[in-house]
Amino acid sequence: MTSDLAPRPSRSFAFGPFQLLPERQLLMRGKTPVRIGGRALDILTMLVERPGDVVGKRELLSRVWPATIVEEGNLKVNMAALRRALDEGTTARNISPPSSVAVIGSSRLSSSPVRPCFHPMPR
Repeated sequence: MTSDLAPRPSRSFAFGPFQLLPERQLLMRGKTPVRIGGRALDILTMLVERPGDVVGKRELLSRVWPATIVEEGNLKVNMAALRRALDEGTTARNISPPSSVAVIGSSRLSSSPVRPCFHPMPR
């Protein structure tokens, strides 16, 4: 019989100098936490979960703001916040800006590949 209290593996994604820990709502640059809003973090999580895929605007809106009618401006603001959080370096430049086209961004966030990592979640 398996205990429901057993530690579950925690996902993390490493790309460039960053490590994203979605279950902890945390983005780290090296050992330093990066200040980022919850919606921008949700966008980043969706992008790194699908490396190499182009993610459509509607798909992003429905995942980040489920069951909510949201103006496109909210997505633009959060994409800009995400770019700032990732710095003006090479990591952020590959996130496409929102446009009238259905494509909004690519998970190719940096020249470094996205590496998923799994480790036990601390109690």
